[in-house]
Parts: sequence; C-alpha cells; structure tokens
Amino acid sequence: MKKISSGSVLGKAYFLSYLQLVMNSRGFDLDQATAYTLQTFFQGDLCAFGQQTYENYLSAVDELRG
Repeated sequence: MKKISSGSVLGKAYFLSYLQLVMNSRGFDLDQATAYTLQTFFQGDLCAFGQQTYENYLSAVDELRG
C-alpha cells in the first residue's frame, strides 16, 4: 500500500535522508539500501511516483556514492 501521493514530487534531500536512515537502522551498505528501497519503497515500479521523483532518487544515490 502506497502512502505517498503519486502526484507529489519527492526531492533529492528526501532520498538522501531516507537512504541514510535505511543504512543506519538496518546496518546496510549503499547497495543493500538501494535494493531495499527499490523493493519496498518503489515496490518494483521505478516510476510509481513519477519520473522526476525517480530522477531525484538516482541523484541522491549518485551523491552518496561520491
């Protein structure tokens, strides 16, 4: 069940915080956190929340990779 409106655009800052929370709370590295996020947050549909949200997610991942 999705709790975020598909009409909302989630920003890069949101995903930076989300991914860091997942890594810290679950003891995941970035690769594990991205796999977890794609499965649980996006539920396998990368454009579930729109293209811009997905691009912001990818930008956050790129920043965390350094």
